[in-house]
Amino acid sequence: MEFALLAAPFLALLGVVAESGLVALEQQTLDMAVDRGVRQLRTGIFQDAADGSDPSQRFRKIVCSGPSVLFPCTDLRLDVSRAASFAATKPTEPFDRTKKTWTVGFGTRFDCPQGGDTVTVRVAVPVMRLFQVMDFTGRIMSDKSQMLVTTEIFRAEDYEPKPC
Repeated sequence: MEFALLAAPFLALLGVVAESGLVALEQQTLDMAVDRGVRQLRTGIFQDAADGSDPSQRFRKIVCSGPSVLFPCTDLRLDVSRAASFAATKPTEPFDRTKKTWTVGFGTRFDCPQGGDTVTVRVAVPVMRLFQVMDFTGRIMSDKSQMLVTTEIFRAEDYEPKPC
């Protein structure tokens, strides 16, 4: 009898803990994958490998080519922008809190970094959630998925201007 009373709350708590761990792991893999791509942008390797294809698709391929990608790459959106200085950077918010969906226009900008530029890379991807009990981000979408976001702001190394 006591087990029946405690089983439901215990299993619910176990589910919330497991899901929280999975979301944290998904965020970690997103951060590492974006860092891998940003390293190529920062050093000019990405620009050296330009083959005339869409640079945002090439960057997406780098982000999604890691050994353990735990997020859906088909839903991944990215914004790459340049600024004159760190103070002038204005990362685009990917989540529209009023409509609980993507911000209009997010994921359509890719400004090819040049040597010495201050660059902002913002990547977002929705992941499925069963329990929204432990949401600390405020980015639960209308379809009950949660948007994971990672942002990197850096100064590109000094290299000769190259096309993406």
